[in-house]
Amino acid sequence: MRFALPCIPLALLTAVACGGGADASGRGAVRDSAGIEIVENTRPTWTEAAAWRLSDAPTLDMGGTEGDSAHEFFQVAGAVRLSDGTIVVANNGTHELRYFGSDGTPGERVGGKGAGPGEFQMLMSLDKLPGDSLLAYDPMNRRLTVFDAAGRHVRDVATSSPAALVMFGIVGRLADGTYLASTPNTRMGPEMLSRSPGPARDSTLVLRLDSAGRAIDTLGLFPAGRVVVTQVEMLGRSFPMPLPVPFSPTTVVAAGPDAVYVGTTDTYEIRAFSPAGELQRLIRRDVPGRPVTKADQEEFTARLRDLPGGNAMMNPVMEQFRKAMSEAEYPETMPAYSNLLVDADGNLWVADHPGAKTMPTPWAVFTPEGRLLGTVTMPEGFQVREIGSDYVLGQKADDTEIEHIVLYQLIKPS
Repeated sequence: MRFALPCIPLALLTAVACGGGADASGRGAVRDSAGIEIVENTRPTWTEAAAWRLSDAPTLDMGGTEGDSAHEFFQVAGAVRLSDGTIVVANNGTHELRYFGSDGTPGERVGGKGAGPGEFQMLMSLDKLPGDSLLAYDPMNRRLTVFDAAGRHVRDVATSSPAALVMFGIVGRLADGTYLASTPNTRMGPEMLSRSPGPARDSTLVLRLDSAGRAIDTLGLFPAGRVVVTQVEMLGRSFPMPLPVPFSPTTVVAAGPDAVYVGTTDTYEIRAFSPAGELQRLIRRDVPGRPVTKADQEEFTARLRDLPGGNAMMNPVMEQFRKAMSEAEYPETMPAYSNLLVDADGNLWVADHPGAKTMPTPWAVFTPEGRLLGTVTMPEGFQVREIGSDYVLGQKADDTEIEHIVLYQLIKPS
């Protein structure tokens, strides 16, 4: 079965919609066209009393203890919580998975730097599989590695993809045992060297891998972020490099056991596919675009100035990067949202775009049918890694930029 995106213009879907209407609460409408639902959301379903929220303080906070190497995290690439409360952290800085008890007590440390069985050159993501097995992805070794719940190495699975794609990211595992993957930009490899300077917008490829790691189907090509192709000088050579446009919309992807979500953030619309690749639902939310202000631009420019320097080879490149970004043409509005996640119960969570500043971030929560329940605000600087039925797990840097793994209770009033 071809895992392909139906080429149906959204304007046509809207024009020929043939049924549905407002729900009993008047909070939204569901229209149907050629078997595809269009779910319009205007306001949340939750009342103030029923709204979900996080606990005021974390129930667990690991990290930041001086001299405690077991709780020193660097370049965290993922974190998950197993059914018995064990927390596993993918710590790319040491190329290993770290296991902790439900109270934060250090346990097994597995992996290490290398190309041997169960070793890593780069930890890019960590996903939980049925039975509390874990799937770690290493794009440099080009393989998936499976560990059991106790941290024992089970197997390595070599990955393959279209030749032009040097690197892609694993989004998640589907119910049929295949894996969803995406690449941030399809124009990679030798083709990059022939690009013309100027603005461009390339494509994100979303594809499916079988249980043996082979690319078997594509969900489709979707718009990537906008870039400015700039000539960069390094080691006496000049070559084109695509640099991201600040606050550019792009495409984000999430996978649940029974659904694949693809959202291009130019507008607040998310496409829901079946695991077989059939477009089932368009989820929309009626919110105005937030303008990109002068203050946003100044904040972004200030952050560019604060970026740390590199070595003698990279410093000139960083200067060219800062110059290109300071001269970039900003979009008029922020992206409609910034991230998608599916929780343990199949609900879709959609993060507001934070803009240039670090601040508390509202996440909209939609039912598997696409109905907006309401929003849950995450603490400032908190990066969500996993959402369970009654918890949210993620990471946060403290005032000294030390990484912490943090667990909050997710409170759901009855």
